[in-house]
Amino acid sequence: MSKMTKALVALIFFATQAIVVAPSNALPTLTTKQTNNVKALFAAFATSDPDKIAAASVKYTKAGSAARNFAEMVKNNHATIRYFKSINVFGMPSGLSVTPEVRGKSTLKGKSVTLNSVNDAFDGKYSDFTFDSKGKISNFKVATTAGKSALKVSDRIFPVKQSVTTGSVLVTGGFIYKQPDSKLFVQLQVKNNSSSLKSWSYANGRYASAENKYYDAPISPVGCLYPAQTAFMQSTVSATPIVVAGTGAAFEAPTFEGCGAGSSNSSSVFRFITG
Repeated sequence: MSKMTKALVALIFFATQAIVVAPSNALPTLTTKQTNNVKALFAAFATSDPDKIAAASVKYTKAGSAARNFAEMVKNNHATIRYFKSINVFGMPSGLSVTPEVRGKSTLKGKSVTLNSVNDAFDGKYSDFTFDSKGKISNFKVATTAGKSALKVSDRIFPVKQSVTTGSVLVTGGFIYKQPDSKLFVQLQVKNNSSSLKSWSYANGRYASAENKYYDAPISPVGCLYPAQTAFMQSTVSATPIVVAGTGAAFEAPTFEGCGAGSSNSSSVFRFITG
């Protein structure tokens, strides 16, 4: 065997060994750090624990990015559910221990991560991750669990901007998210701007989209707010409203003066800017 042949054999041998020892669950074309960051972020999403998701959001996503917005939306959802579980019908702390939400599941395989969340709005297959210079996630594509309708999360999620500063209940932030299954997830940060208790119910919410059309929008969970208190009002619209960045939208909410028995109807119309 010539020296050149021996060298070629040795090169092939070492290359083969390098392939063998590579992590089998690493995302192709990503560094080990990037793969670990993706894995850790989605593992946090699957815990349904808002504290763990908040920590992962800061640690693994780039501030101000679409990935950070998505992580914050997921955190807000679980924090809202935990908060409303902790109060009674009149908005007072119940003093009872809160049963944690059921955990979801995240699976890293090949070029993507599949998330099965307790909130169906976040279910999907995530791929094509991009990162900043520090290895923090800045963007990714979201498709259905079956891999259909893939689209960058930056084209799916729209931060809500406050456009109205007077009224008894105000929208001060939140997100509008176009799910890969064509539904719309609405998460509005609402503030009780009055001097009395405010609450809302499940039925009769309506989302007014950019094409001036109303869509039924049931609200869950329901809640009660003290004066000056802020929380998130959430709804999943089963239809496919048009969402355009920088345009106005509105949400008709079945709000009430007071909480629990004896409260009176005082329906609100929230106006805001998407994106």
